[in-house]
Amino acid sequence: MKPVSFYIVTDTHYLNNNLEPGGEAFEKNMITEQYFVKESGAIIRSVADRIIQDKDTDIVIIPGDLVKNGEKESHKGFLEELYRLKDNGKKVYVLTAGHDYNDSAYVLKGDGRVSVEGTDYNDLCEMYRDFGYGDAVAFDEPTHSYVAEISDGIRMLAIHCDSKEQPKGAMDNRLLDWSKEQIDKAKEDNCDIFAVCHYPVIPSVPVFDLVGEAKIKDWKTVASFLADNGVELVLTGHMHIQSINEFYTEKGNRLIDVCTSALVGSPAKYRKITVDESSVLTVKTLGIEDFEWDLNGLTPQEYFDNHFASAIIARVRGALNGGHGIVKHIKSFVRKRFDRITVRTVKRLLFIKRDKSFDSKNFAELIGEIGTGIFSGDGAHTEGTPVYNLISGILDRFSFVIKKVEPKLCKNGEKIDLRKMLLDTIGNNKGFSDNDAEFRLK
Repeated sequence: MKPVSFYIVTDTHYLNNNLEPGGEAFEKNMITEQYFVKESGAIIRSVADRIIQDKDTDIVIIPGDLVKNGEKESHKGFLEELYRLKDNGKKVYVLTAGHDYNDSAYVLKGDGRVSVEGTDYNDLCEMYRDFGYGDAVAFDEPTHSYVAEISDGIRMLAIHCDSKEQPKGAMDNRLLDWSKEQIDKAKEDNCDIFAVCHYPVIPSVPVFDLVGEAKIKDWKTVASFLADNGVELVLTGHMHIQSINEFYTEKGNRLIDVCTSALVGSPAKYRKITVDESSVLTVKTLGIEDFEWDLNGLTPQEYFDNHFASAIIARVRGALNGGHGIVKHIKSFVRKRFDRITVRTVKRLLFIKRDKSFDSKNFAELIGEIGTGIFSGDGAHTEGTPVYNLISGILDRFSFVIKKVEPKLCKNGEKIDLRKMLLDTIGNNKGFSDNDAEFRLK
């Protein structure tokens, strides 16, 4: 691949504070939300400032979920930041996604929802004409997918899988055929081509293979299609997670999926990607160094991560509601004691004899830390570590449940090893980092 350098920023979920979000309904929603909303504008401005300071890289790619929920006012505010980047010499390419259009947009205020002006799907291309769509060398009207030549001899295939009239999160045969034409045309014109897609093509972590909207539908078919047609790199978002994954086709071709987290919430990262003269792809992850907000004495990373860990715990606590019969009673018993349970208690209840070094740790806090670690990438809980051993022991105690569940999770005749899938999710054993990595391209 020819030399190039660019930033990848995704899932900005910008909400214009002119819409005055707030109140009981808003605060209740934020308890379980991974990203920040009121702070989004300040975070985006801070990152834009950093990118503007970099005089060596002039390309910025943003693959979808630009605003919170399709609010017209949010698009107006977000466009101001894009034009500021453009006015400072940056070439910005966006791909819209499901959060960017909404016929029934609303903002949480007081104790409920307040309707605001939404955005029609068909208006998005014109709104972002100056940021990719207007420079497209090819455009697919049904899906708003497009191809742009972002640098001499380098084209970007922007695959839109969140269009209004197409299956959500999918590439149907028509879009595959159109994409094949664009890849072939790039080769004919002696151009290298990489892809951008809002949805991860390769599941970011193994357990996401079981979650329908966590990756593009029929992902192995799509990954094989791209790799076997000469596309070696795809940049993705959507799942708010830091991950880098490789997939090899039956023909031996490779696809690298670089998935980047939401900018505006834990882990709150963006990336700078370069390809040098030797076709070495370097992925460098960048964090939010500062932004204009009262962080209560915390660093930005502490501010993001503490909130997300609390949100994970709140979601687990919420899952302990409901049920019927004995399940309801068990959930109620656990919920009442959830905040007081320690690792030692869990080990005693399940007769697990493992490392005692963190027995006194609150189990809810451990759940929050594990969840935050998964989304930050480079999961530290690999085989032999205390947390790995604990989770392994818990899974062993519930092996009878796992064996009953596994057959129901099987797809296309492929067997599922749920235990391994879960353990590989909490620890990165791929041999390279989810945050900073190098690959030699063809």
